[in-house]
Amino acid sequence: MARIRTATTRQSSAPHTSWGWLFLCALSGCSALLSPPVPTPSDEFAENRSANKGRFERERRREEQRAAAEEDRRRRAAEEEAREKAIWDDVARLRKEIAAAKSVIDLAKPFAERVVEAGRTERARMGTAEIAELYAEAAQVLENAIFQKPSLELFDVLAGLPPGEATDRSVVAVCPQVRPLVPNDGLVDFVGTCLDSAGGDEKKLVWPNVRAEVALYLQEEKTRALEAALVAEKERAAQGKVDRYVAAAVFASGRCRFGNCLKDGWTTRIADGDVEVNCSFSNCFKDGWTARFPDGSMAQTRCSFSDCAKDGWTTTFPDGSSAATRCSFSNCLKDGWSTSLPSGETITTRCSFSDCSTQGWETHLPGGKTIQCRCNFGKCLQDGTTCG
Repeated sequence: MARIRTATTRQSSAPHTSWGWLFLCALSGCSALLSPPVPTPSDEFAENRSANKGRFERERRREEQRAAAEEDRRRRAAEEEAREKAIWDDVARLRKEIAAAKSVIDLAKPFAERVVEAGRTERARMGTAEIAELYAEAAQVLENAIFQKPSLELFDVLAGLPPGEATDRSVVAVCPQVRPLVPNDGLVDFVGTCLDSAGGDEKKLVWPNVRAEVALYLQEEKTRALEAALVAEKERAAQGKVDRYVAAAVFASGRCRFGNCLKDGWTTRIADGDVEVNCSFSNCFKDGWTARFPDGSMAQTRCSFSDCAKDGWTTTFPDGSSAATRCSFSNCLKDGWSTSLPSGETITTRCSFSDCSTQGWETHLPGGKTIQCRCNFGKCLQDGTTCG
């Protein structure tokens, strides 16, 4: 009998356990027992506090940076103010010394230099100082010093003052005093300075032999003008050759026609007008192209081995000369190209970021000049390039 009661007791223990669990579930909520823990308000507060702390720290750093920048601005403003005050103090001190001195030879140059510096200060820019009167005063002091002891150095300081009626009058007045000190190689420039200050009226210049020297100056100026014109013409002609080379021998060097340079060609503007380029058989990179210049002459380009992008091309100009272009590493659109000119010189082109078709290229010309070609809208072969 005892064994039977024990078995009965064991059998009845399971229901008690099941009912106990259900009882706990009912009291606490089954979802609370089965679901992950939900963040409590204290957890959210901690997260917000951390986020606010980071935001406050960033704002604090920005405020420190603004304060440092403002402090630096104030420091620089104070330094500039002190510097300008020192300039004006020196001007005032030198004026007093000049007024009390019998000789101004040693005072004229520092006074004039300080006056020029004063003319660059904020006080002068704001119009609170009669700077024009100071310039006239400096010119007069220099004139007096030169009359006391002629000096090319003081003459250069006087001629270097800001232009004005008083400066011009003083320059013309001291030219006869300084003329005996002028070396032969400086005569033309000296006469030019005096004549400019005289407003081009050589009658105001009164030293001996002045007429012959003015004539020499005018002839020298004419020669200089002719030389400058020749140089400018040579530069223009050289630039014209470069422009014609770029227009005729460089693919897509202008505005693509119909959005396809390699099929329909392009138009390039040079100083003489537009250069019209047409693809041979509607395939520039296989069959080459023809460039027609504004004067009607033409340049012919032929692809080497029917593949310009890989093997390069040869351009024959109207005068019969030719330029041979070879692709670097057999890939013009990635590695650029080199062109041998009729003169024997070489032009080297490198693709920007190893992609000529979207990034453009840089061409190094003889003499150190560089031409930059940039793809229009990032598409050289569709929208052309802008070179300069």
